[in-house]
Amino acid sequence: MASLNPEKLTLAETGALALDEAAQELDRACDTASFLKALERNQRVWRTLAHIAAARAWQFPSQRQVAYALSTDEHGNGANDERVNTLIDINREVSDILAHGDDMTRLRERAYAIWEARGRPHGQDLEHWLLAEMELSSG
Repeated sequence: MASLNPEKLTLAETGALALDEAAQELDRACDTASFLKALERNQRVWRTLAHIAAARAWQFPSQRQVAYALSTDEHGNGANDERVNTLIDINREVSDILAHGDDMTRLRERAYAIWEARGRPHGQDLEHWLLAEMELSSG
């Protein structure tokens, strides 16, 4: 997560950061009060992320991941060490995907932006795709 520029975060990157921080908070919880606070925060992050993902038709997180994350409530119901460790792993996995994005989606979106910026010319698809690929691989 250190590679994210906090001044220019996308919505997906902001979600990634929130998930990563929630995972860290769960991992660091050393007593019941801090654990329940971490679970409550994790629930808020997942509810918000699920809402945004549905509204924007994101592929991640999956409905299965959302259901699992929300199945351990902020009161600790359903929590045990294995389940919490799995929850932390899911947070980090989805965070990584959101932070780095789906490469093909990013490539497609950048190629489209280049096409639009150049006045939407026809027959230059490959050129726009290659420019997008070069830009994204150098950044």
